[in-house]
Amino acid sequence: MTRVKRQLLRLVGPLLGAATAILLVVASRPTDSSAIFGFSAARTAAQHEAERQFLALPDADRIREAHRYLADEPHLAGSPRDRELAEWTRDRWREYGLEDIEIVEHETLLPYGEETSVEMTAPRAVRATMREEPVPGDPYSARADVGIPYHAYSASGEVEAEVVYAGSGNPEDYDWLASRGIDVAGKIAIVRYSLPYSYRGFKALTAQQRGAAAILIYSDPAEDGAAKGAVYPDGPWGNESHIQRGAIVYDFMVPGDPLTPGWASLPGAPRIPAAEAASLPAIISAPLSARDARPILESLGGPETPPRWQGGLGFTYHAGPGATVRVRVRNDDRVRPIWTVVGRIRGVDRPDEVVVVGNHRDAWIYGGVDPSSGSAALMELARTLGTLAREGVRPRRTILFASWDAEEFTLTSSTEWGEQNEAWLREQGIAYLNVDSAATGPALQISAVPSLNTLFAEAARVVPDPSTGRPLAAAWRRRIAAERGVEHDDRDLVNNRLGSGSDYTVFLNFIGMPIADLSFDGPYGVYHSIYDNHHWVSRIGDPEFRYHVALVQLWGVAAMRLANADVPPLDVRAYADRVRDYLDEVDRRWLASRPGSDGERSPELAEAWDASARLATAAARASADMARALRSGDPEAIEAVGLRVRSLERALLDPDGIPGRPWYRHQVYAPKYTYAPELLPGIAAAMETRDPEAVRRQALKLAAALDRAAAAVDGPARSGG
Repeated sequence: MTRVKRQLLRLVGPLLGAATAILLVVASRPTDSSAIFGFSAARTAAQHEAERQFLALPDADRIREAHRYLADEPHLAGSPRDRELAEWTRDRWREYGLEDIEIVEHETLLPYGEETSVEMTAPRAVRATMREEPVPGDPYSARADVGIPYHAYSASGEVEAEVVYAGSGNPEDYDWLASRGIDVAGKIAIVRYSLPYSYRGFKALTAQQRGAAAILIYSDPAEDGAAKGAVYPDGPWGNESHIQRGAIVYDFMVPGDPLTPGWASLPGAPRIPAAEAASLPAIISAPLSARDARPILESLGGPETPPRWQGGLGFTYHAGPGATVRVRVRNDDRVRPIWTVVGRIRGVDRPDEVVVVGNHRDAWIYGGVDPSSGSAALMELARTLGTLAREGVRPRRTILFASWDAEEFTLTSSTEWGEQNEAWLREQGIAYLNVDSAATGPALQISAVPSLNTLFAEAARVVPDPSTGRPLAAAWRRRIAAERGVEHDDRDLVNNRLGSGSDYTVFLNFIGMPIADLSFDGPYGVYHSIYDNHHWVSRIGDPEFRYHVALVQLWGVAAMRLANADVPPLDVRAYADRVRDYLDEVDRRWLASRPGSDGERSPELAEAWDASARLATAAARASADMARALRSGDPEAIEAVGLRVRSLERALLDPDGIPGRPWYRHQVYAPKYTYAPELLPGIAAAMETRDPEAVRRQALKLAAALDRAAAAVDGPARSGG
């Protein structure tokens, strides 16, 4: 039976009561190109005029100059240069006309590397250089003041042991080794960074759980180097000396300061002992370049590894043993101050309601792409929206700008600031729009909760594509159609499968605000290395900074619509649709794991299915009521339905969190340990136990969350009767 038929059979019974409401909701999404979702006819013309003025303001040269300054020197979180950039950001925002600007200080565990050394002692002596080579024409790569490569939150210590190559360092890779009689306990695992991206902290945790004494993580040319194409400076990919720095903290357990889990790390805040911190690794870890990994990998004997483990260094990879390596790591494990910069453009009608836009400022070195491309875009967004405000075109709701710090360590300042401001954000927060890296190429990527699909589909129709001058939505649609082999409605172009790895995490998973993450992507092989600098961006990533401009335009239009709409443009019906899709996925996965199961649905998920139907009914009614309220222009009806659609996201939180990870409260979204999305995470975690009763308990928790959401979007009384 096809998936479509299964879904029809599943929906016919539960949704018969919603049929009338679903028919009514057809009018809730605008078909007229001049209409805007969430806006009454009376406000639409003014919004179009404000956007017309805004779209003419972003300037590529200004973005380039801001980027040059931001990425001119290394600015590790907590460093003097990081503080200098915080003050520079504050001062520019004052010039731009932002209000209520402040630098908020938190004190967090922020370890700096003091020593990282890797030396092969047998079968011959080779010491890793731990150095990236200068490249022609790039003055940044020749500087000596960039600090040592290290993994933040690695345990300190020294170990000498045999080496085992463990592929990408995932559990199934260690299972393959075990099936060949290779035990990694007490040994040093060498693994590669992998694409699709698998978070280095998950690799460290997996090695720690398997008993490894240390882990080395290197960049293989097969994934981000010469096997992909021309290497920098001739192309976008990394040469064999590039080193990917990063943290290995287990922030998939709890992000933010490891010593203040769940509360803000303000000066004087209580702290737990490091030994009790769930997110701190116990294993020694160090990064390596492909050049430094080569002699180790070449020396390994033992069985030939599977084809998927073979890399781009020009020889056959073996699992080991055959090499002995000494690893020494010393991190200082100090508590340091970090600085969040916030500023506002206060709303004129509803100043307490807030749309938050943000990007992190700190970088492992220069951060040309990550994060300075996004930081330069944030500065231009502040300048352009500030210009409009000074000219009298102010938002109805407040737009809050945030320059986060220490994202590279453990999503730190956004998490601490979010924990500090949790109560009012949960009540007054409309949405959070994040940009980490603005542009490495022309491919628009938007990840968001489903309620923001319509907002971005419409916004992409008014922003011009830098290459063609046609609406961004056209190029976006063509690319997705080519990738998936089928045309999609614009609303389906948004990626609704949300994991973690950036500053939106606290807003979605802890506070319960709708979130989106925006970027333009292209080939990018110098991540977290010395080559990720202004030279790379200005020569390769976006030479004319045209896609930076488009990013600012899209970011700004979305923020303005969220701030100015009569009813916040949140499509609750799309959310209900996605929840049913996710239930279908986990249900099929659970049935497949239990041979001999009969029926189209798992009995353990029955209550969740029933609750999803109730949410669909309530969402359809709310959408129909929203359309009626906007057509009528009735202020009371608009106010009532606005409160209803805003309440959905926070209703999906459970104060007890998900199994084993109480900080992560959202019942629809959480990250896997790899940062990849985990859909319906409570049920997914229970399915790993293969215990039907555990699955049913988590399905009941999801059902309760969906019923809370249904009650919230239905409201105490339906507007319009």
